[in-house]
Amino acid sequence: MKSKKLTFLILSGPTKEYIDPVRFISNESSGKMGNALAQAALKRKCDVIFISGPSSVFSNNIKLIKVTTALEMFKEAKLNFKKADIVISAAAITDYCPVITYKRKIKKNKAEMLIKLKRNPDIIGYCGKNKKNQVVAGFALETENLIDNARLKLKSKKLDLITANGKESLGSDSATMYIINVDGVLEIKNKNKKIIAEKIIGETIRMFKNIESGKKIS
Repeated sequence: MKSKKLTFLILSGPTKEYIDPVRFISNESSGKMGNALAQAALKRKCDVIFISGPSSVFSNNIKLIKVTTALEMFKEAKLNFKKADIVISAAAITDYCPVITYKRKIKKNKAEMLIKLKRNPDIIGYCGKNKKNQVVAGFALETENLIDNARLKLKSKKLDLITANGKESLGSDSATMYIINVDGVLEIKNKNKKIIAEKIIGETIRMFKNIESGKKIS
């Protein structure tokens, strides 16, 4: 019997959380990894729903849903979640956002200024905890205890796979990454992100086919 065409939901890029019209909290994510994942999925003849925060790294053949903030990304992810067989978040979603966003530029009139922050939603955690016969994969960027911290995220967010990487991967074309699931750790050392993306896409498809056939996901 012919296998059905799979649909990927891929989250990419950074998010920006505005303090006022010209200042924001964000990070150095370029969107290169998310774009590479989308290309690898399209190469496998899969459908791709691609949601990205602010980034200049887009391929013309990707159908793009543009967002800016974590809340906007969460809204679009929830709208498209049930359409996907496989969800991968390579987005560097800003964990916190300002409690108050000022409508006008804040003037420099004090020696110090305190900005109160609140937690943004855990998007990949939501997907992991609400999946129904889906594969959900995430990324863990860590500055210490890389493998251990990634494994904690894998378990706490109920993910099927997580890819761990260090700060040096931000904005780069190549990186060393560790693909982790319940079976163990696969190190991919200093490879182009396109090669890493193809490995991740292949592994998530394999895991989905196990679900489809009633086997264990590992």
